[in-house]
Amino acid sequence: MHNRSVSVGWGQYTAFGLRIASELKLPELVLSASGAAEDVIIRQADLTAWSDQLEQTNYVIQGERFVLQIPGTAIFAVREGREIEVCPYPGADMDTVRLFLLGSCMGILLMQRRIFPIHGSAVVIGGKAYAFVGESGAGKSTLAAAFRQAGYLMVSDDVIAVKATASEPIVYPAYPQQKLGLDSLLQLESLQGNKHVRPQKHRLVLTSGYPALPQYGELLKLTGEWNKYAVPTVDEFYNEPLSLGGVFELVAEPSNQLPAVTEQPLNVLGCLHTLLLHTYRRGTISRMGLGEWYFGTAARMARKVEGWRLLRSSSAFTASEIVQRVLELIHKEENSYGSH
Repeated sequence: MHNRSVSVGWGQYTAFGLRIASELKLPELVLSASGAAEDVIIRQADLTAWSDQLEQTNYVIQGERFVLQIPGTAIFAVREGREIEVCPYPGADMDTVRLFLLGSCMGILLMQRRIFPIHGSAVVIGGKAYAFVGESGAGKSTLAAAFRQAGYLMVSDDVIAVKATASEPIVYPAYPQQKLGLDSLLQLESLQGNKHVRPQKHRLVLTSGYPALPQYGELLKLTGEWNKYAVPTVDEFYNEPLSLGGVFELVAEPSNQLPAVTEQPLNVLGCLHTLLLHTYRRGTISRMGLGEWYFGTAARMARKVEGWRLLRSSSAFTASEIVQRVLELIHKEENSYGSH
């Protein structure tokens, strides 16, 4: 248990199923009621003593402490799944500091707590969380945004926190923000006339001067992310744990001959391979000594969830077609269970 006097007056937040007390302001996160004991504390600290060790590599693992350097931004130390220390470099952009704090650092902290971090986006369909995974540019966040436009709530973007319980995998919501590229934002705007899309109440102007888009206010351009913007999703965020119903792997194929979307069901081994391939920061797992836990957890999850691979043409914007196909596949699965 942490010394409560240390964090008096700090921000109190929730994310990934954790109560967080932070010396740094974290406007992206959901505020929590003060008074409850925190699971994680985030504080500023002088970590420059690690500089020599970080010259050769950008991270050092020492027991239950993971020290990470983002050149020009900050040094972070993540310890025992309970504490993140932050040492920003002089003149660092604090939006970028938070980007890595809530991304890479939280991914490491989740693994230290034996919570499985899937790299992808997740939405709520039929009372369960469904994860969308894929390589960079496959369309994970864009598809999740298309589901939001169609009236479905978002659970997570980038890091999906999953606890493999004895009965089923449970997803803990992240925080109400998406990272979306300019192309995706403009393409999603073009869907506004679609009958499946909810009308938006607000107008938005990109801070870099692009035309108004149908979202929430002024969008922050993410430093260090090529043409990506932080899109708040407060009104479309589901903030309670729920079971993981399935995993969809998006694969973009450079072909004009493909139909809008083609699905391939995944068996247990295929689902296991997909979970292993799309684990957040998976390159660090063996160095953290978590290989056995990692593989065993992924294997248990693969036996409990449904999996599909969705092939789409990379030469067309297919988000609305994929939304409809995903819903058909899930309803078909639910009906097949109901017939037994």
